[in-house]
Amino acid sequence: MKVFFEFKRVFKRPSTYVVLFLVPVLFVILGSVFFNSFGATNLRIGVYSQDKSPLSKFTVGVVMSLFQGGTIQYVGSDFQKKLMDGELNAVVIIPSNFTISLFSARQTEIKYIPSPVDTQLSAAAYLVFQKLFEDLSGGPFFNPKVLQQMYTSSNVPAPKLVTEKELDFSQVFAPSLILIITMFAALMVGSGLIVYDKEQGLIQYYIVGGIDPVVYYLMKFFVVFFVSFLAGIVSYLIFFLSGFSVDFYAILVIIGLNAIFHSTLGLLISSFSKTSMVSNLFGTTLSVLLLFASGAITSVSSLPELGRKLLNFVPIYNSVYILRTLQLFSESTKLRELLLGNASVVFFGSAIFMVISLLILVGQFFPKWYTFKLRSE
Repeated sequence: MKVFFEFKRVFKRPSTYVVLFLVPVLFVILGSVFFNSFGATNLRIGVYSQDKSPLSKFTVGVVMSLFQGGTIQYVGSDFQKKLMDGELNAVVIIPSNFTISLFSARQTEIKYIPSPVDTQLSAAAYLVFQKLFEDLSGGPFFNPKVLQQMYTSSNVPAPKLVTEKELDFSQVFAPSLILIITMFAALMVGSGLIVYDKEQGLIQYYIVGGIDPVVYYLMKFFVVFFVSFLAGIVSYLIFFLSGFSVDFYAILVIIGLNAIFHSTLGLLISSFSKTSMVSNLFGTTLSVLLLFASGAITSVSSLPELGRKLLNFVPIYNSVYILRTLQLFSESTKLRELLLGNASVVFFGSAIFMVISLLILVGQFFPKWYTFKLRSE
């Protein structure tokens, strides 16, 4: 009955329904808008040549003939307006001495100007071009004699790039958002429960009612876990309706593990916080840190080796990695091993958070003055 009382208290608050339904829907909509560019946006690169020599028309023309789909196109001197309007993602400027340097085997520079609209796309294109030029440097590709042989018939089709599964890249963000929503729900609700009881003086009622600190903590934990787990399931169902599909039992386990870990973390924050302002500050800070650690908006591969090793002890990162593995590959031979490793981290970390929270609660439920009063009576 005590647990149902806690559920009733939590679900009487409008903010609970915001966390359960509005937040997942908003995350999915915003995620679809911002990440859908990976699957729907065509990259448009403009080429402006300052080299007007006949040889330049030949060499640049050979390269341009490789791209017939509009990805790379000639532009005039008015390219800046197209960049500002987002009609082009970037413009490549070929210098006036390009052909002379190429035929003289001297290195030249090609200027790359990104657009302020969808800059993430132009940045990704720049990195790809940069690595391609580095890899092709010293090879035969930029040899003029090789370029002369690169004219091909227009009816020769290019290879079609496919993935192992029929993967929609507009859905690659789904694993991250499902687990981020699960994490946010646990921290938003969990970090406010116990500190709210402190501010309202309800702790004293629990003490007078003879409620054990362990029972009190477990009541809070079950409520936070349920809200967090349900928010994760709601998020998954929304993505499922839009085409996202992974093994249902695997995602139940992964959402459950994340709900456990972040529920105990949220309750730990609420246990040691003196006011709601402090708990909100800690909860928000940790949410942002875990958002970056999840790998959803940061490049994990660019981190130093120590940073990548530390991420192995962050459950949300491991969980996103497992879900992406299930999403990208038909079968994962390491799935059991990955799940067991993540579960070990979750249960070990959750146990530590629980013990610390209980020690704090015991001190609050049985303060020295109250213990002394009981003994004197």
